[in-house]
Amino acid sequence: MSRALSSTALALSLVALAACGWTAWRQQRAQSPDQVLHARGLIITDANGQARLILGAPVPDPTTGGKPLGPRGAPLSGLVLLGPDGSERGGYGTSDVGGEAILTLDDATGATEVFKVVANPDRGATLMVKHQNNTGAMLTSWQGAPELMFVDDTGRSFYVRPGMPSAP
Repeated sequence: MSRALSSTALALSLVALAACGWTAWRQQRAQSPDQVLHARGLIITDANGQARLILGAPVPDPTTGGKPLGPRGAPLSGLVLLGPDGSERGGYGTSDVGGEAILTLDDATGATEVFKVVANPDRGATLMVKHQNNTGAMLTSWQGAPELMFVDDTGRSFYVRPGMPSAP
């Protein structure tokens, strides 16, 4: 065998060996528990292909029955839970406007927030509990003092504030 042919075979073998080593190193690194993924979103689907969990920055607008309900009040980054029909059932995130952290649980249709907690960095926190018939309660420190509000099924509001008469 000629010296040129031997040198070429040796060089190609070394390149192939280096490529295999580099590929093995990249494969091991990709499987490392220290691996950090960078993405704008992640969608987890169920066995039927229906989206059930959305992690995003930002998350998409809310849906009911898989159909859009309209735009969010402000872009939201976080986690959205979806029911088996694609309706938004709740979520946790931070608003891009105002810096609020929000936690919600929605009814089965995704149309009514039945539980909501809002933490505003400048204005305190609010907890709302609501029934689909529009009765509910709200506890807030939004105005700088504790306030409790009840709403009955006729839409009448009853407030309890420090220094004010109690609701009937």
